[in-house]
Amino acid sequence: MTVSEDGRMETLIGLELMHTPPEERFDRITRLAREVFNVPIAEINLIGETIQFTKSPQLPGADPISARDQSFCDVTIQSPDNLVVRDATLDARFAERSTVTGERHIRFYAGRPLTVGNGARVGTICLVDTEPRSFDAEQEHLLDEMAIWVERELIDNVERDQAGLVQRSLMPVGPETATDAEVAGVSIPYHHVGGDFYSWSRKGSIVHVVLADVMGKGVGAAIVAATLRATINALGDGAPSDVLRRTNELLLDDFTATSTFATVFLARLDLTTGDLDFADAGHGLSVLVRPDGSHERLISTGLPLGIAADVEFHAGHALLEHGDTLVTFTDGLLDMMDGTLASIDPIVDIALDSRGAVEIVARITELCSTLRATDDVTVVAVTRPSLL
Repeated sequence: MTVSEDGRMETLIGLELMHTPPEERFDRITRLAREVFNVPIAEINLIGETIQFTKSPQLPGADPISARDQSFCDVTIQSPDNLVVRDATLDARFAERSTVTGERHIRFYAGRPLTVGNGARVGTICLVDTEPRSFDAEQEHLLDEMAIWVERELIDNVERDQAGLVQRSLMPVGPETATDAEVAGVSIPYHHVGGDFYSWSRKGSIVHVVLADVMGKGVGAAIVAATLRATINALGDGAPSDVLRRTNELLLDDFTATSTFATVFLARLDLTTGDLDFADAGHGLSVLVRPDGSHERLISTGLPLGIAADVEFHAGHALLEHGDTLVTFTDGLLDMMDGTLASIDPIVDIALDSRGAVEIVARITELCSTLRATDDVTVVAVTRPSLL
């Protein structure tokens, strides 16, 4: 299949790897290649419109960007076959290029194009030496095997992006900004996908809110989270404590089989009265913030889902007055600060200094962009607007 240059560039951009930092999953391949082929340089290069970006290795102080039209890899991606240049000074295609005549002093080159999904050749894995050398059929076969390894990593990148897109599509679309309620949320996965999820729904004056944190990160946690989300949704709009009990019963075997568990906060808010009925399965990170500066943490009294059978979950109750805000979040937010419950205080301060749920979530999202995350971060805020 022949892919146009525009199609090739679209595929390359979709990988979201250009101008990114080093990654061990690629660096270990080039380390091994240097050892196996006994060459001073092994690289994974991505070919942009006018530049070549060296994804691996990126040595300290080295510029990963070079001119595409002076590279060997630009020629390599023009064909599905390996390109082997035993002595570049004797090859008219390369003898006058700056990579041969200049500081890099390339003499030997062996490259194999990297092809993904639709047949687009987005880059190469290549071997380089400053001395001419031979390269036999067995070595070419081994280079092919290493290229397949790199291609799997590239395809995983595409699949993770797709998984992230699917997961984001299952989250609520935009905030709820009705006159009697303002609801907003955000989920920022540590990897492309995560084990956190949140949702809310409204029927008449009743708002249901769910926030969950599955132990672990990445795709495995995301699969469990999707199952948990589907189960809670299927159980409908019952009392939060009953929904958690039934969810635990239905998914206990799955949690056990995957050696995981989940903390969950489930709430049902009646906007006509402010009655907030909730149940908490080991979560314990939900707080009511009041305009007078006071706040109340909604204490967890239940085990996480997946820990034990026949668990009863306490039915909690609070009153969300006009002007009050409910903020619930996962422990990834605390971990970005000091990791203890003392970090709830600055979250309360953000809520007090904000004009409702949408601004709270926006400010916490901005905070997350300035701090180093070590876990998924998810936040949901619900404001019952003041009557004034």
